[in-house]
Amino acid sequence: MVVSAILYTFATTIVMGMSWRTKTSIFLAALLMSCLTVSAEPKERVYSKFSAANGLADNSAHTIHCTKTGRLVITTMGQINFYDGQMFTYIDATNENMYPLEKYYGNYHLYFDKYHHLWLKNTHNVTCVDLLTEKFVSSIEEEFSDFGVDEKVSDLFVDQRGVVWLLLDKGLYCSETKKTIRVKGGLNLQDLETYADKYLLLFYSNSLLEMYDLATGEKIHESLAYGKADIGRYGKTSVLYNYGSMFYQIRNGDKEAVLNQFDAEKREWKELMRAPYHLNNLAGRDSLLYIPCEYGYWTYEIGSGKTEHIEGLRMENGSELRTCLNTMAFDRQGGLWIGTERTGLLYSRPYTAPFRVYGWDDKRAGELAGYMENMPQTYTFKGKSVNCVFRDSRGWTWVGTSTGLHYYRKSSDHLPQIITVRDGLLNNVIHSITEDQLHNIWVSTSYGISCILIENDMVHYINSYNQYDNVPDEAFVNGKAICRPDGMIIMQALDHVVTFNPNHMQTLRGDYPFEIYPKLIRLMINGHEIRTGDELDGNVILERALTRTKEINLNYDQNSISLVFSALNFFRPYQTYYRVRVRGLSDEWNIYAAYNSGGLVDKRGLLHLPLMSMRPGTYFIEVQASVLPDKWDTTPYEWIININEPWWRTTGMVALFIGVLLVLIGINLYYYLRNANMRAMRNSEEVTLLKRIHNFAERCNDRRDFILEPVPEEVRGEVIDSQNELSAEFIETMIRIMPAVLSEKASRLTMRSLSEVAGIDVQHFYSLVTSNIYKSPRLLVHTMMLRKAEEMLRKSVKPIDMIAKECGFVSPNYFIASFYHAHQMTPAEYREKR
Repeated sequence: MVVSAILYTFATTIVMGMSWRTKTSIFLAALLMSCLTVSAEPKERVYSKFSAANGLADNSAHTIHCTKTGRLVITTMGQINFYDGQMFTYIDATNENMYPLEKYYGNYHLYFDKYHHLWLKNTHNVTCVDLLTEKFVSSIEEEFSDFGVDEKVSDLFVDQRGVVWLLLDKGLYCSETKKTIRVKGGLNLQDLETYADKYLLLFYSNSLLEMYDLATGEKIHESLAYGKADIGRYGKTSVLYNYGSMFYQIRNGDKEAVLNQFDAEKREWKELMRAPYHLNNLAGRDSLLYIPCEYGYWTYEIGSGKTEHIEGLRMENGSELRTCLNTMAFDRQGGLWIGTERTGLLYSRPYTAPFRVYGWDDKRAGELAGYMENMPQTYTFKGKSVNCVFRDSRGWTWVGTSTGLHYYRKSSDHLPQIITVRDGLLNNVIHSITEDQLHNIWVSTSYGISCILIENDMVHYINSYNQYDNVPDEAFVNGKAICRPDGMIIMQALDHVVTFNPNHMQTLRGDYPFEIYPKLIRLMINGHEIRTGDELDGNVILERALTRTKEINLNYDQNSISLVFSALNFFRPYQTYYRVRVRGLSDEWNIYAAYNSGGLVDKRGLLHLPLMSMRPGTYFIEVQASVLPDKWDTTPYEWIININEPWWRTTGMVALFIGVLLVLIGINLYYYLRNANMRAMRNSEEVTLLKRIHNFAERCNDRRDFILEPVPEEVRGEVIDSQNELSAEFIETMIRIMPAVLSEKASRLTMRSLSEVAGIDVQHFYSLVTSNIYKSPRLLVHTMMLRKAEEMLRKSVKPIDMIAKECGFVSPNYFIASFYHAHQMTPAEYREKR
């Protein structure tokens, strides 16, 4: 790929009509550069794609920025997108206010200032977002006026300290010092930056650099990046990146680009590379520059000067993508994000997956499988057939079954200790077991590979790997696992052979060089999703953006709350752990993960925290996030929720009320009324809940709004998220109590009487109702209609399609499938048997 770029450079110089000597010199220099070029990339990268189909506003991603909290900001065609690890959201552009910048000729340029603003420049204009509300500012002129500027602004810059600089007719104005520095007349100022908090560097379109003393405003240096012959070639746009004392600048011309380096200490320029096409941006990590361009991207190793051109990007599905790359950025975990011109976002994990996969069409697969050809095909343990048996170096016996991983510390043990998905396995069907040289136990399952890490003769925790870690999404073969003398483990799957070496897996025990932090990304009150500025019952819940909110004030009846947190763990979301406590309810910490939280943590690593029927008071929600279940070094993030008393129970009103009672009735009547008030509170809560039960029953009974059809997860063959579905116990309970709830005597019902009708304890009845009453009644209607269909099949001769229609199913096929799923027989078979 490098050689092709060199030939293209040579061809371009010929077209430009240079002399033969000049052409030859350029070609020899380019050839020498190709000889010295080596790979500066630490590993082969594999990319996954995010596009408009995933919620991105547009497939043309121009800039990417990772905020201090880890959230991504992506600009597309006219939209500013935020990505929180779950979904993309974007700011509505209908209220966008543009300000003309007549001296800005470049493309998209994103700035964040120290005043909580986001500035997005595009050719001849700028827009501004208030990050406290995540909305476009209504008047950019007012923002400039707050900086002390009421005259026309022709360009805007933000330095690395977050200070805004405004280009005016009289010069360059600093929003912090309120001082103005004169700029070169007749030249276009393209970029600026500060160095060591002492110097200001100004970069002009003709490659002129001016350096000023920030304290005195005096010019102390000026120089040109290249000679006069190149001034007209690279004067269109500029991109700047600072690394220590070095400033790297891309200059683009009409169809070509140059990358230069300025040493601020030595005050010297150095040309690094030229390209016969545009270089679009600069990003840096670990002394490596990443330079996206029209043909893939370049890397430049700071220090050695080694370069590499990567034109084709390998995708997760094995294909190669060749496209124009607009921008590159790294998240806090070290993952690489790329914005393309037409393909959306690309993401590459910070670490190469340790698993190598060989299909049977690869000769290497047969060689690897040969190491396991003498292993048994069938296994028995204590007289029972099992999937596999393994005895480790400790003398422990591990048994793979279809219900989990069993292990016995001693041969005399009669009952095993059992590890299942509740402990962190991806699947309960264990196919093979082996031990690595670090004495960890590795198992293959019907979905993924898991490592059981053992410390002090105890299972410490489980690290699991699935298709996102390059493990094939298929079942493995019983007993086919072996650890070779060099430490390499081989496991055989149905269509592949997988190899990996735990000795080389530096992150096996989760020792990642980064930390993750929780971020509140979604808030629901009484079933309503709350956004900035929204009113609920006359109360504006969020004055600021949710991500900038630390305290929430609610009315007494806004007491059913659901919060969603993201740890922004883009790398391995399934291995996200949360540590949570809600002071005001309990002082105990609880640790949740996807496998042990009962659905509170989903497979995307999001924490769903429901707080139902909260009493008035102040609650402190403390949350930590980690990639390990026992590492909690970070300071907990805290959110405060205030549920206010009703106005008639405020301190002043209660005091006045008590005073009147003391004067008029006396102390005995006061205590009586206080007790009555407390009973009224309980009754009010019960009435509200009874009304919700009644409304829920009416929705199920009046099925005109329900057409029973498969949900999207059923169509795609995915597992339906159980946390969004009614529990089976709640369905049976509702079926038992619905006749009473919908009867004429329903107005005299209480929660206790309903619990007696349901045949369960009243406290359990409360808990069961509150955890399900806000969910969709679809599953209850589905169950009721299936039971109606059973009765019709037993007592009538109506055709199957007529029964399906009368019971509200969208089609006979869906009715038959649902019936079969419930009874393991078709409706016709059921009718024949009954």
